[in-house]
Amino acid sequence: EAHRYTTEIVSLDPLVIYINNFTSLRDAEELIKAGEADFEDSFISRSTGLSKVSGRTSQSAPLEPSLPLVSCILTRARRFMGSMLLPSEPFSIPQLVRYAPSQKYDLHTDFWPQHQLMNDGSGRRFNRVASFFVFLKANCTEGETYFPLVDVLDAERDGEEGGNRAEEVASIWKDGKISRGEKDGEVKGVKFRPIAGNAIFWVNLDGQGRGDRRLVHAGLPVGEGEKVGLNIWPRKFY
Repeated sequence: EAHRYTTEIVSLDPLVIYINNFTSLRDAEELIKAGEADFEDSFISRSTGLSKVSGRTSQSAPLEPSLPLVSCILTRARRFMGSMLLPSEPFSIPQLVRYAPSQKYDLHTDFWPQHQLMNDGSGRRFNRVASFFVFLKANCTEGETYFPLVDVLDAERDGEEGGNRAEEVASIWKDGKISRGEKDGEVKGVKFRPIAGNAIFWVNLDGQGRGDRRLVHAGLPVGEGEKVGLNIWPRKFY
């Protein structure tokens, strides 16, 4: 309960929030250790089952939610979401992802096009209403998380558009946590540099449960070194 983090709104529509110090460095290391023995090649989840695809070349490992540290992190995520998640609505199994040099995850969304049927016989359907991506290890070059359709202001663009907030906008960028992206030769979207302990939060679905395609994102290829992240997916019932 003594843990403290700070937040910065990167985009209001769609909602994307940057979280500083979501986990301590010690906790980040312990989370990696908890899943170290279970890493396997990553897959994607489709309505037809699990599939291995060339666009996702990382390794993944599940984390047992009942482990005290994992339970603590999930409780932190639930409190962060406030009234977005009912007490009866759970999280998916938290997932570690590990990227070695050249490994990546091409553009994708975290939500399913159709709500998924629970396998508990209840008949309930669910989807990933939001996502947390937590950087646990960032001993690497490149490997940013890239959102090409999330448009944000930086100091240069704010000045071009006649704004007077250049100094304020620049303060969001000065630490090098985020930068402008590039797609098809055009400056577009926003990239998040891996920084251990920090996290990104975004909302995948609107109030009617429809997916927001603007939240398509990619794990760009790692240059040198290793990146490890943690996916936290809250489930909402529909």
